[in-house]
Amino acid sequence: MRNKQRTFHPGRSNIFWCDDCNVPLLSNSCSLCGGSGKFVYLSPPADVRLCSEAGRNLIKDLFEINYGSSGFLDNRIILFNKIAGIDRRDQVVVDGHLIASISFDITTGIYKLDLELAGAFLLAEKAIKKVVICSEALRKGHLKGKWIEKHQVIESNSGLNDGDSVILKIGGLVGVGIVRTRDNGSSAIRVKDIGRRNLSLNQHSSDINSAVKANETHLLRLEQTAVRELKGYFNRIDQPVNVSFSGGKDSLAALALTLRAKPNVELLFINTGLEFPETVNYVQRFCSERKLKLRIIQEKNKFFEQLEIFGPPAKDFRWCCKTNKLGPLTSYIEKHYPKGCVTVEGRRIYESFSRARIQAVEKNPFVPNQTTLCPIRNWNALEVMIYLNWKKLPLNPLYEKDYERIGCWLCPAALQSELANTKKTHPQLYNEWTSYLQDWAKNNGLEAKYIDWGFWRWKKHPSKVMDLAQSYGINLRTKPTEKKDIRFDIVKGVSPCGLKFSIEAKLTIPQNYPFESVAKALTMLGKTKYSDELGVANLTLDDCSCTLFANGHILVIAPERKAKSILKKLVETILRVQMCTGCGICEKSCPQEALKIIETMEVDEKRCNLCGKCAKGCIIANQALKMITFFAS
Repeated sequence: MRNKQRTFHPGRSNIFWCDDCNVPLLSNSCSLCGGSGKFVYLSPPADVRLCSEAGRNLIKDLFEINYGSSGFLDNRIILFNKIAGIDRRDQVVVDGHLIASISFDITTGIYKLDLELAGAFLLAEKAIKKVVICSEALRKGHLKGKWIEKHQVIESNSGLNDGDSVILKIGGLVGVGIVRTRDNGSSAIRVKDIGRRNLSLNQHSSDINSAVKANETHLLRLEQTAVRELKGYFNRIDQPVNVSFSGGKDSLAALALTLRAKPNVELLFINTGLEFPETVNYVQRFCSERKLKLRIIQEKNKFFEQLEIFGPPAKDFRWCCKTNKLGPLTSYIEKHYPKGCVTVEGRRIYESFSRARIQAVEKNPFVPNQTTLCPIRNWNALEVMIYLNWKKLPLNPLYEKDYERIGCWLCPAALQSELANTKKTHPQLYNEWTSYLQDWAKNNGLEAKYIDWGFWRWKKHPSKVMDLAQSYGINLRTKPTEKKDIRFDIVKGVSPCGLKFSIEAKLTIPQNYPFESVAKALTMLGKTKYSDELGVANLTLDDCSCTLFANGHILVIAPERKAKSILKKLVETILRVQMCTGCGICEKSCPQEALKIIETMEVDEKRCNLCGKCAKGCIIANQALKMITFFAS
């Protein structure tokens, strides 16, 4: 049995709601009326956010299609709360009540609405579809979880399909039921939840301006804490300060805070060549209107060149971050900040597992001489959005088109629902990318659904995706690569680097396993730090520093006498992972039992004592190394 999916609990799992003012509260107290808010529990990670205009239209359409009523959503603040699912899945909060959840079905490309009890209460007298009146005889005994058979239904005002959420009326009770086809082929309704109707819509409409006023005390406290933290750090250093400004809401909030702590800082925008055109225009216009010092970091777009070598990037194989983001940034900082710099970023712990451990101050192990500060690391998305409205700072227009995140338009880390959104907002970009993906899939023995359903976004697929693919009979394995050539290039040659020596190289081999497998194997050599978000691993060996990227680039900074031998060990480790034949010799050679061959070799970091005995028996690595003339000389 596969392990259950991890639950992500980065911080608090609630907000508050002021019923008198009918607005969400970021703390228990309302600055508008002075009252206290009621507790609103949200499923973790509770990175709740304001619904966009396009999101509102989506919700209204779903309610109209399912229940024939959507007007009750007008002139009210709607919140989305992201919850676990195979793709996009959001709880919908209105008037402080969880009324429904929406989810994107990757197999059909459409959204589904699942009604909650509060939603049934609000719709009980408004809905003209999917209302089922049942026999009062059902009230005898416990109802929740009970099956309602066809003969127990008195009246239904529309046809019902398997999986539909319906509004139940049983005497004076109102509930939610799910239509299911039972094992015997008959259709019945399973009672999801039921109760005596005890809520209605708030008499007060709500808007963002009221929400801002209701949260001013909390917003002021957030700002003061962040600015004080930034000033305290700035006063202790003599390095130049800049802000990473991506055009997204989080980097905008970080910028606003930084300008209060230290005006006239430089803004760094990395134009990867894969940004939405709206983002590039927004960043340039925003900075121009406010006379901010914008520095656009952009090199030749090497993405499509590398695409022919490595294939599409994936969540666990983000080679593109090296070519389009990390490489250009590193070069810029090396040139313009030779003594180092401090960069303020808008990263938050609520965004992902990998970001849940963000610290206030961090040394960037992947960009030499850069220290990063994260002043909004503990903020949720709602705090960011209401803060920006408080400061009257305009958001990237893409947010109003129902994009949750702003980044590269073809990023594999985005949900399949966001790529589907790109089909509507940027059809030309969508068509160009999916055309490439379909050709790539065909050449790798994969069917069209592999692309249509977004399976290309992983090299090693998570359990929920594997289960879905299995249920539909979809093959997830690419056919064995025909390209067996190994190519090794010294990209910059051997050159001095500060007081040490450096070698930058590129290893091109078949990518049979995710880069994460390589990163884990590096622990056999020394202390390793890995970022799946960037597709980069950093290895520290005494006085040596090694950086490996998912696209095959390797950087070794070490004393000259050590550099070549360390590079050889790195290449050998990569070869052992990517070209593993499963012979098991290394497993038998390990006295600590720290190695196992599953698909490729996997290392137990706690058991491994770095003895290196496992490498001596690896036939494939020894043969491959002989092909690389650099190590033979």
